[in-house]
Amino acid sequence: MRLTQLQRPLQAAAASGFRPGLAFTPTCLSQLFGQLRLDGGSQVEGRRYASVKSQGAYKLKWKRTIPKKMGAKRTGDQFVIPGNIIYKQRGTLWHAGENTIISRNHTIHAAVSGYVKYYRDPAHHPTRQYIGVTFNREDKLPYPPNAVRRRRLNLVASPRKPEPEARDVTGPSGIPLWVVRREGQTLAEAEAELLQATGADGAEQGQQPQQQQLAQEATKARRSKKSLAKQRAARLTELRAQRRRVQRETRVLHLQNDYSYREHNWEIGRLIGPAGRVPGTGKVVARKAALRARRRRRDAEFRKLKASAAARKVRRDAHMEKVAAKKALRAAAEAGEAVEAAKGAAKGKGQGQGKKKA
Repeated sequence: MRLTQLQRPLQAAAASGFRPGLAFTPTCLSQLFGQLRLDGGSQVEGRRYASVKSQGAYKLKWKRTIPKKMGAKRTGDQFVIPGNIIYKQRGTLWHAGENTIISRNHTIHAAVSGYVKYYRDPAHHPTRQYIGVTFNREDKLPYPPNAVRRRRLNLVASPRKPEPEARDVTGPSGIPLWVVRREGQTLAEAEAELLQATGADGAEQGQQPQQQQLAQEATKARRSKKSLAKQRAARLTELRAQRRRVQRETRVLHLQNDYSYREHNWEIGRLIGPAGRVPGTGKVVARKAALRARRRRRDAEFRKLKASAAARKVRRDAHMEKVAAKKALRAAAEAGEAVEAAKGAAKGKGQGQGKKKA
């Protein structure tokens, strides 16, 4: 132990620890310790304290408890998002106002994105204090009576895009920039026919006379639902094919730099077939569609394997049952033969003994 650490205990012991009548003429440190009367108290013995603070424990003073961290977490006009804690309390010191909610431990949360407002509403309650959230920073709560309700409806304000300017139909020289050429039935006619086929039957029936409606109902009652569904599906398929044919036959020729008209390359490619399909085959080129098709094929193969395994198990069980039945029959036959042989041997032995006695 260092001498500096013993300085204070030594001074205390030297002041009251010498025996009376002894001369104090120390010649060295060992004589000094020999002449001291040490009574084993805490005055002389040294104490070593921790030089590193302990970690990992929440240490408080004995008069204090764990803090609850109550109070305001957001100030006025501060921006919040849904779920943010605005005020934490025990009891309703503040009440939930516009666009806020209160939880079961009286914590007030924001229900929408906006700006925090602390206010009073004498019309609603004379003494209560409220916390609300407004969509605009300059708004003040409470809103005036009979004011329009302000709701965002999960929409975000964004500047409206300017309407596109009217496209020029003719070039600087007065020549049309494109020419539309249609062959056969027009696209509008095909769409009208398709809409008429897929439209509601109730509207058409309302326009027809009552006798025709009754006749149609009787005819529909005679026909089966399955045949009507097949006819309707065939008609819709035919109309869709006609619509695609009209689309292919509708050509838009654009003016080129050499003052000639021709179609775009992608329009020429669409004449062969729809995008994502190989002409002449039903295979889909799109990646996700190909993955779905491969998954369907794999599932079908797995189903076949499971079915074949189940069939093999059934056959194997039936075969094992047959084998067990044959073994049981064979064992019964062998047991019967053994019994008959034993009876025959016993009978022969009895006859032999009778002959000897005779």
